[in-house]
Amino acid sequence: MGMRHSGWTTVLILLGASSAWAGNCRLLQLGTLPVTLQGLRPTVRIGIDGRRATFLLDSGAFYNTISEDTAARYRLALHAIPGDEVYLTGAGGGTTRPRLTTVKTFSYLNAPLHHVQFLVIPQNFWGRLAGSLGQNLLRVSDVEYDLADGVVRFIRPVGCAGQPLAYWADKTPYSVVKLRYLGAAHSQLLAHAAVNGQRITVLLDTGSPRSILSLQAARRAGITRHSPGVKPLGTSLGLGGLHFQVWSAPVAEFQIGGERIEHTHLLIGNIDPRGPAGQIRSNRHVDMLLGADFFLSQRLYVAYSQHRIYFTYNGGPLFNLNLPQYGRTGAPAATATAAARPLSAADLMRRGMALAALHEFRRAIADLSHACALAPDNARDRYERGTVYLAQQRDRAALADFDAALRLAPHDVQAHLARAELRLEQPDAAAHQAQIDTDLAAVARQAAHDAPLQLKLGILYGEAGRYRAGLAQIDRWLATHRRRSAQATGLNARCWLRGMSDRALHRALADCNEALNLSAEHTIGAGAGLPYLRDTLPEDDPAVRDSRALV
Repeated sequence: MGMRHSGWTTVLILLGASSAWAGNCRLLQLGTLPVTLQGLRPTVRIGIDGRRATFLLDSGAFYNTISEDTAARYRLALHAIPGDEVYLTGAGGGTTRPRLTTVKTFSYLNAPLHHVQFLVIPQNFWGRLAGSLGQNLLRVSDVEYDLADGVVRFIRPVGCAGQPLAYWADKTPYSVVKLRYLGAAHSQLLAHAAVNGQRITVLLDTGSPRSILSLQAARRAGITRHSPGVKPLGTSLGLGGLHFQVWSAPVAEFQIGGERIEHTHLLIGNIDPRGPAGQIRSNRHVDMLLGADFFLSQRLYVAYSQHRIYFTYNGGPLFNLNLPQYGRTGAPAATATAAARPLSAADLMRRGMALAALHEFRRAIADLSHACALAPDNARDRYERGTVYLAQQRDRAALADFDAALRLAPHDVQAHLARAELRLEQPDAAAHQAQIDTDLAAVARQAAHDAPLQLKLGILYGEAGRYRAGLAQIDRWLATHRRRSAQATGLNARCWLRGMSDRALHRALADCNEALNLSAEHTIGAGAGLPYLRDTLPEDDPAVRDSRALV
């Protein structure tokens, strides 16, 4: 796919006075991509045929992907990819056979790109994201990942051969590693690091919320699931909705480039890829995923022009497990933007969400409040601040922000959804039934055209005691999700709702039994009727069991 540069703005980045910048080296900033953190998932807003959509920024993916639900919503034609061996694999062994679609006009970096191809996969990206941006769109120039400031910069170096490109570092120490590739067709960001002195290959992958070390590499470093201090942490999500078990493991030393961290903890898990028939394939290339938690603690310049990656440490935890028992050591330092300028409301919002992802809630609220003051008519700033208040369990402040967001944008589905969920969790939920019904009705109007919302809405209707409306939404969702793993999830939800309504219990029992049968292939787990995919044996699965026990 060709990339048109005519729509980009070129900005000269002013370099520091260090002697490293001697000569005629110039860095031309071709464009910037604003990034908003949703938890530890970096997201960007992109245009598809004139409509806005939110994508995951996925430096670990070699190609763009789009979900089947999004393709249906935008009425994109799907085509089979020739060849039986075309499939995608992900962490935990998940595999899927993609199809292909073409977007007529794709707005990217302020430039319209025409006839852009995407791989279409079943995964619905948590119902909020349209798909992911991979290396075929990210590798159009050198790229600077500055997630702590909520931006990715695309830079073209001129006359900089052999010169270090960590231009912001000035006198701050920087690290550098050699950039490796899987091959010409797979240009993911690979480098070498070390765990307990053992050399490993790492994939720098913003699509993975947290960094994770493979069980095989952990074993080479003297760590197993049964080593002292290793604790099970549940499951993590892989490609195609497959969950795989992960553990927290104490590590004596992790080193990459000039950075070294001692006495830390890493996630470990089975991230081996698998073939289309489920067979484990040799994990010769990637021993560890360096995820968004790593990117948030660093500022990275990927110099494709030099086959190098430059990075500096922002401060704070290198690997953010978000586990209080492991403590925290400081906060990420504010980083300088490419050109000194006052921060806009959008800049502050993105930085605030990055701080929230690191659980730096006080500083996040300060940035988001400043953004709200600068842009008092912006509903999104209020909604995002409400989500951070919610993470702090400051329900009253969160509710006030959701109310304010909806006054400014009465049709904002996410704000309606968040307010309904928050109201339903309150002890006095019954006193606010009319408001909850209004919010759910607003979501239902959007759910008619947005399949991922239907299952969520069905469950919320059930929690509100509106069982008939909830079952109608789940029926619609099941009608459009024919994959067996998806059917198991929906059938469990419908079994639970029918059980709670105390109606058609014979049909509820049939739903639960069918869900148990399907879970032998893609098992599910849930609590209080909230379904999610999980990698466990059906006889050990509490999800359908508690639904069936209720019935």
